[in-house]
Amino acid sequence: MRETTAIATIPTEHSDSELIRALCTTGAYQTPAAGRRVGWSRLVGGWDPWVYWRVYLIMRAGCRAAKGGRHTAAVWRRESEGLIQIMEAAGGRLIVSGMSEALALNEPVVFIANHMGMLETFFLPAILMAHGDVSFVVKQSLLDYPLFGPLLGATHPIALTRQDPRGDLKTVLTRGCELLKQGRSIVIFPQATRASAFTPSKFNSLGAKLAARAGVPIVPLALKTDFMRVGKWVRDFGSLDRELPIYFRCAPPIMPPINSRDAQAEVVAFIRCCLTEWGGQIDDGEVADEESEPES
Repeated sequence: MRETTAIATIPTEHSDSELIRALCTTGAYQTPAAGRRVGWSRLVGGWDPWVYWRVYLIMRAGCRAAKGGRHTAAVWRRESEGLIQIMEAAGGRLIVSGMSEALALNEPVVFIANHMGMLETFFLPAILMAHGDVSFVVKQSLLDYPLFGPLLGATHPIALTRQDPRGDLKTVLTRGCELLKQGRSIVIFPQATRASAFTPSKFNSLGAKLAARAGVPIVPLALKTDFMRVGKWVRDFGSLDRELPIYFRCAPPIMPPINSRDAQAEVVAFIRCCLTEWGGQIDDGEVADEESEPES
């Protein structure tokens, strides 16, 4: 991992967390070889019941905490760290890089990322909350999911309908600016749906427009999380491909004043470059409605 000077304060309740300690001191993290303890789980193939049973237990506890009004930011981060540890123990190799400049900012930002599956929704709270509190832009239907819905609803999400693009744009700009003023960063996936291939033309500019309106920095975020594939029967929980590393990389912040069109092009170029380096899929498909909403 790249060595740098200290760039962020390690939260007291996470001073024993190797992930948070590494991010706050170097802006990077990589799963140690000793953390990949696959054991007997490899015997049952790619779809690992042991993994998903442990995921279920964390989500059940989070749902209960949310319903009881006890689901704080610290609880959410611990849940996310627990999910990372489960996937590492199942053979996942997490590689996070490029966060030092974002962590050096003492202000909320808009993180704009591509979207491959449920895994980034699990991992990003722990990774990005090294910078500060975050809220995700999500589709409204996720709040109706058993277990995950109440948990997600306790994290101050911005929920979109997917039925009214202009109304969703207004919601993102209005509610997003409110949360940013409160000091919460916003995480947005500007795609119509999760996909293994990145289609630049379907990557809308909601995040860039929000950052321009609010006058806050943009942090482009590229990710590759097909270690956990989209499921055949249950879309959110597919088989595990232990040969594929799990990548998260931040670009240097795009500072205000922001031209949303130029910023959008810069974010897309960064994600394209990272995915090309990592062996990801790029699909230069048809142009989509710029105001269509993202999904989480």
